[in-house]
Amino acid sequence: MLTALVFATLLFAAIFPLGLRFSFLLFSDFALPNRFAINEAPLAFISPSTLGHYHRAAISSDAPGCATQGRKILERNGTIVDAAIVTLLCNGLVNPQSMGVGGGFLMVYYKATEKKAYALDARETAPSAASPNMYDGRDPIERTHGPLSIAVPSELRGYYAAWKKFGRLKWAELFQDAIKMCRKGTPITPTVDRMLAMYGTKFPVGSGIWKLFYNKTEGRLKKRGELLIRPELGSFLERVAANPEDLITGRLVEEMRADLAEVQSIISLQDLIDYEPLWRAPVEMPLRAWGDECPSLHLLTTPPPSSGVLIGLALNTLASYNYTDKEGLFDGDGVLYYHRLAEAFKLIFAKRSFLTDECCMNTEEEQLLRKIMTLPGADEIAAKITDTGTHNLSYYGSIFASMTDIGTSHVSMVGPEGDGLSITSTINMPFGSGIVGSRTGILFNNEMNDFSIAGTTNFFGLPPAPAHLIRPKGRPFSSMAPIIVTDAANGTVRLVIGASGGTQIITATIQATYANLYLGMNVKGAIDSIRIHHQLLPKTMRYEKNLPSFILQGLKDLGHEISESDLTSAVQAIEVANLPCPGHSEHQCLLVNADYRKGGDHDGF
Repeated sequence: MLTALVFATLLFAAIFPLGLRFSFLLFSDFALPNRFAINEAPLAFISPSTLGHYHRAAISSDAPGCATQGRKILERNGTIVDAAIVTLLCNGLVNPQSMGVGGGFLMVYYKATEKKAYALDARETAPSAASPNMYDGRDPIERTHGPLSIAVPSELRGYYAAWKKFGRLKWAELFQDAIKMCRKGTPITPTVDRMLAMYGTKFPVGSGIWKLFYNKTEGRLKKRGELLIRPELGSFLERVAANPEDLITGRLVEEMRADLAEVQSIISLQDLIDYEPLWRAPVEMPLRAWGDECPSLHLLTTPPPSSGVLIGLALNTLASYNYTDKEGLFDGDGVLYYHRLAEAFKLIFAKRSFLTDECCMNTEEEQLLRKIMTLPGADEIAAKITDTGTHNLSYYGSIFASMTDIGTSHVSMVGPEGDGLSITSTINMPFGSGIVGSRTGILFNNEMNDFSIAGTTNFFGLPPAPAHLIRPKGRPFSSMAPIIVTDAANGTVRLVIGASGGTQIITATIQATYANLYLGMNVKGAIDSIRIHHQLLPKTMRYEKNLPSFILQGLKDLGHEISESDLTSAVQAIEVANLPCPGHSEHQCLLVNADYRKGGDHDGF
């Protein structure tokens, strides 16, 4: 594959001797001149996913068909927030294992006319009756499945808060497609089919989730292409569309409480009433520039409990290497590039164990957060990366167990007014708590498992991070990291990106963003590129297949423990490229890609 791409590049250069770039395959005019031939870039597997080109607006979603619903809302003069709500409602029905109205989300929104960012924290909270020792003496399965794993659901309250501030269309209009999908059914996608094969056999026979995914006629779990019909959820969403205030104090919140009480959840009616989505001050971080040819960029994201600040820290760390030629980028064979990635990942995951919800930080944690957001803070990380080998655990700075979360769904958007929106939603693990409300049809989250558990140790004998322990009404720290990058000089959106996939969100977003901003690859090339993942603990570096054997051997020689793995994090990205779009003369084109790893799609106009 790589040889064929090299040949294609050489052929292209022969046909166009003036040196026009192979922009629409891998490279873009987004940030830097194309310094590298295609065979000199981080190794890329060219997937079946497509690179979209749109002129005014674009949406990338990890659920097939949902970007089109969002596009139709924009064409009806809805705002980008209107379109996001519609797209996410669709996502939750197409990918119910990843997200839905029983979960929560984090969103960063950049309003171009104001040159201002907004961050909405609609993350779930622990019930008021929760405590650090609530699982003492209980079966460990109760941390991940069943009523004690459910945190206060917040998705719908978050939608309503976003719509009240930035919506334009009528609230009820945003729910019509989702209501129809619930009643007519949505086909089981290959992704859902794969998740059912992995987790469906654990559904208790006769339970709500078992009934939802069971094919009675065939006497088995539903398979790819068969319809998932959710009449109770459709009726509940119809009531939400008609009376959104009832989500706060009325019948709707009482229905949710009745469903939770039926399964003996400790979430009270008052917990549901008291929940508030939080408009927080967004994080704004300067990104390191590679000389005068690179524009001054700012990274915008949600503050902790988001992991967005870690993305900025890693980018500024890796950008300190300032690769200027093949020798600098690959040190001859590519080993050093991936070694530095892995070491940077380990160091930022060590920092992650000391971060917590911004609202509840102590002085030391606040100082750490401030340092992470600066270039000198990144310089400290870069100084700890040695090109000659790896180190023992204590060298990286963490003495606590690393949390591992999975799941989630992401949507990236650029609107016709130049706005950008990046939003990540989750019910945590695949199929959440496994509990479906008999009245509402809601599949509830298992977000309590995102907290660390007091009195436990992990496989390596390390205790949980105190910053991540359960707190009544606390918001658990998350790997979710919605990102928008803007041009500091003129305030325009340059990149909207984010990912699903638990802890892999962090490493996948870093690699794709770095390849786009600093190595000049367009979003498809950046997303397709072969990835690695390391989160400090476990100590193994995971890598995708097709990474050449000589690179793998070089990494082993440097001390890395490595293992081939299917890295399932799916990145959704849109770049505003300085290129003419097909059919338009002006130099602005929205280049869009939906990660092939989850099978999403994109749309726009």
